[in-house]
Amino acid sequence: MDPHEHLVLRLFTLIDGHDWEALPQLFTPSVCYERPGYAPICGIASLLAFYRGERVVADGRHLIRGCLGSGCEVSCWGEFSGVSRSGEPLHETFADWYWISGGRISRRKTFFYRPAI
Repeated sequence: MDPHEHLVLRLFTLIDGHDWEALPQLFTPSVCYERPGYAPICGIASLLAFYRGERVVADGRHLIRGCLGSGCEVSCWGEFSGVSRSGEPLHETFADWYWISGGRISRRKTFFYRPAI
């Protein structure tokens, strides 16, 4: 497996395990995360604030169906199943695109598979 693909798969292990202390090790300090429904989340402090308190997810697991790296870019796709902070069940199919710099994620962009326009 490509080291950058391994980095992305490690990300989901940390997110699903709520390991917010280890999460910054995977990102550049100036990381920018673009996600539908949110303004861009830029910088480690903002990323941690998102995961600790702003994200609607209370708990859940990602099932990665595929991961493909090429140079300093990685894409992955899969499904998320879990529960929201208000107790509602969640299930979402997604795809992510990552840009890697110096062995860390510098940018992430998430796409969801549902009608938007």
